[in-house]
Amino acid sequence: MKGDIKQICVVVNDVESAMKDYWEKFGIGPWDVRHFTPETVRDLYIGGKHVTEGFDFICAVCWVGKVEFELIQPIAGPVIYWDQLRKQGPGLHHFKIVIPDDDELKAYVNELESRGLKVTQTGWIDNDVHYYVDSLKELGVVVELGNGGKIGKPDTVYPAENATPPVDHRLNIRQLAVVVDDVKKAMDNYAKYLDITGWDVRHFTPQKVRNFYVNGEHVTDGFEFICAVTWVNDMELELIQPVKGKNIYWDFLKKNGSGFHHIKDVCPDDEIAREQKRLAPYGVKVMQTGWIDDDSHYYMSTDPYLQMILEYGNGGKIGAPDYVYPKK
Repeated sequence: MKGDIKQICVVVNDVESAMKDYWEKFGIGPWDVRHFTPETVRDLYIGGKHVTEGFDFICAVCWVGKVEFELIQPIAGPVIYWDQLRKQGPGLHHFKIVIPDDDELKAYVNELESRGLKVTQTGWIDNDVHYYVDSLKELGVVVELGNGGKIGKPDTVYPAENATPPVDHRLNIRQLAVVVDDVKKAMDNYAKYLDITGWDVRHFTPQKVRNFYVNGEHVTDGFEFICAVTWVNDMELELIQPVKGKNIYWDFLKKNGSGFHHIKDVCPDDEIAREQKRLAPYGVKVMQTGWIDDDSHYYMSTDPYLQMILEYGNGGKIGAPDYVYPKK
């Protein structure tokens, strides 16, 4: 794949409320907030049609380490964000690939279109250009491509510029995960459309996962799920296919189909324990947890506040994969 994954986006109903939760409960921010309208966006095309009036959407962005978080609230007009709100409600929408050179970026967008991923929305904001491609069916997630160009000052900053976060923990986002109904098909599509290959594939069963709990229930038999992971520069992509038994992936598939499921914050075990304790008064619970060799995972019920699931993990070492796909 060309470029780097630099942004994670969540579509929300109310950006003010979302920023408040992100800031107060997770220390994510401060946020640069902008309204994008015909006065601030030029050459906006949606579904191939030039849109020059009647649109409005709010974007709030902040950096967490090397990853930019973006919250988008559609207000008016035919912008693509309505599709998710109407079909699934608020949640993870896309990740963004940044290619700084405009000519190289446009050539890559044209290449993706020739492979079958059509541009659904594009436009310029100052020196920044974005292209969303229709990749949800093929990849389980919308992909945005952009040049990461400079944008003028925000309309407002929430809660205030250089504000000190109220939470000590700093997220270290190292993984983006997509739940799929057919992991082999998904791996083939990532190779076909984005040239992403080299997946380490593992079947997780009671023989490989210990201390496995789903919604507080200790599950010791009858479960299986497949995880395929690969690194795209410094970001890990994970594809997860539930096969049988109890796990949280089934609920997501039944509700949404294949889609962008969670992001993973990698930090030490003692820090994970402190975060669980800190979040408990807000009603945030461990949805699923288990150990695989030296690796721990904890999926947290953060959806009411983050509009997505946050996974904590220690990034511990795991044994060799069952196989690498495709074979080298």
